[in-house]
Amino acid sequence: MTIRRNILAGVTCLLFVLVSCTGNEVYYRYHHIDKGRWNRDSTLVFTIDSGKFLPGKQYSFTIELSSNRSYPYRDLWLGVGHNLTDTLFHVDTLRVMLMDEQGKWIGSGVGGLNQLSVRYLVNLSPVVRDSVTGYTVWIKQVMGDNPLHGVEKVGLKVEDETTLK
Repeated sequence: MTIRRNILAGVTCLLFVLVSCTGNEVYYRYHHIDKGRWNRDSTLVFTIDSGKFLPGKQYSFTIELSSNRSYPYRDLWLGVGHNLTDTLFHVDTLRVMLMDEQGKWIGSGVGGLNQLSVRYLVNLSPVVRDSVTGYTVWIKQVMGDNPLHGVEKVGLKVEDETTLK
């Protein structure tokens, strides 16, 4: 009987830890870039279920970038589009600084890989959609190189702003 109770307590603790680790994340996905070579015509698409967002709540959207030491520039230009606030796509061009003026990587990293989180949209309340229509965020590189070397993966993280405060 005590063994069964100990196992049940252990499983309960494990479930608690797993659930609490997600915290305020509503959505988090990433795409691996094949062999660290990102082609200009390769658009990374993130599809978010309409049930993820509650009406009237505010969310923050962060682009997660992982690059290696072979990345040849200090900055990275991205084209980002979304249909979060309308049925039409809103498109932005973002300049992301990956290194400072001295050539030191911004963000964190180990073993030749660098991870950088870039706040994209903050305090955004997506428009209400039906249960069939979802949301789409797409990201593509708009640099001159084709392919662009050194980008390993690109992700999108969405967090509930009310739990961040």
